[in-house]
Amino acid sequence: MVVLVGIPLGLLLLELLVRGAVFVTGNTNQLEKSLSGSPASAYALKLEDATGKSYPGLTSSSGELQVRRSPILGYELVPNQKHKFWQIDSHGFRQEGDLPLAKPKGEFRIFVIGNSTAFGQMASSNEATIAAKLQVLLQDRLKAQAQRPEKFKPAETPYFAEQVEAIQALPDRLKEGNYRAITAATPGYTSGNELALLVHRVMAFSPDCVIILNGYEDLRSPSTEVAREIVNFDRILQNPSEHYSRYISQQFDQWFSSLYLVKATRRWVFPASDRGNLAFKADQFAADDQELKMRIERYRYNLKQVAKLTSGTQTLVAIQPEITGKKGVLTTDESKILKDLGTEYPARAENAFQELEAVLQPREPKKDFANVKIVNLYRLYKDYKEQAFLNPIDLNNAANDLLAKKLYEQLQVIFAVQPAPFNSTGSSN
Repeated sequence: MVVLVGIPLGLLLLELLVRGAVFVTGNTNQLEKSLSGSPASAYALKLEDATGKSYPGLTSSSGELQVRRSPILGYELVPNQKHKFWQIDSHGFRQEGDLPLAKPKGEFRIFVIGNSTAFGQMASSNEATIAAKLQVLLQDRLKAQAQRPEKFKPAETPYFAEQVEAIQALPDRLKEGNYRAITAATPGYTSGNELALLVHRVMAFSPDCVIILNGYEDLRSPSTEVAREIVNFDRILQNPSEHYSRYISQQFDQWFSSLYLVKATRRWVFPASDRGNLAFKADQFAADDQELKMRIERYRYNLKQVAKLTSGTQTLVAIQPEITGKKGVLTTDESKILKDLGTEYPARAENAFQELEAVLQPREPKKDFANVKIVNLYRLYKDYKEQAFLNPIDLNNAANDLLAKKLYEQLQVIFAVQPAPFNSTGSSN
């Protein structure tokens, strides 16, 4: 009995000692903000109801990026929210300021859609996202065309054959205008969510090009799921006692985590990783070939619907990079990420991406995908010796640079202007 009483008394004494030490050293603010102010907390989802209140007992209510249920999209980002790492506008797009519904004359709109990779998970700011980097690349290209026009193909084809041959080596000019790239992605979205987003939101803004960067979430989502939902409320209703037990456990965890002894241990002894690798598991990928085929077929079906919907718009579908595509040149941190995922993860992930690649590339008939270009970026970082991945799919700022440049190469083709035929009448005036 004395021993049992001594344990809580000992913890109480340790708690008081830690609080005193933190106060004396002036680390109170640092300790209080160590978890809530981290990128991991900033980018973790916080599910709210229609009134902005959290659902009790849900683990998806612990982050700072607010989302809410949507009968159309499955779930969506709450509009008009701001953090030092990100800003969300009134339409749920990741950008500062609001995008007007009516497109100004001379503006080209490029929407980047997808899951957390397209969203720019863990990026230091909106400016570090793929969409923002694409916009800068396109605008810089227009400046270069204006400043050094001789470095690009001319507006009109020359008359002499040797001149025609000489301009073939020059890069195409891009259409003149104001290029605006918008992040319309949401962490966790599958192709089903993305299709709904296109239908009910993005197409209303008259996109000139849609970039869909995805693949991973479809490969690890059961084939029975039409789209991703952040919480399985049917399961909660079927087993309310399980949810109540989880709620009680969560309340205890919150109290336990509020202790300075626990905070200090997590902050300075065992610092928490920002990678959140526990959300990624090998068993999320299909264990048998038939299930994998059904998941890929769901993905192909949704892409066909996207192609029909965007028939008047250029669409670029990019199979996203993933850490197993970089296996030969992993950094120490990336090796740890892969190790933490377990021994089965690499084989399952690689097999899933290889099957997706094999099914998509050779089979797609032009009649179904006339306006869609599919590019495979799964192994984009296979020769990249620096760290790229912060978890299996999310990238650091430097890696986002490379991904943006790769997508920019495709946009140069989409927005290229070919020289007009030689006009002898016009040239002589």
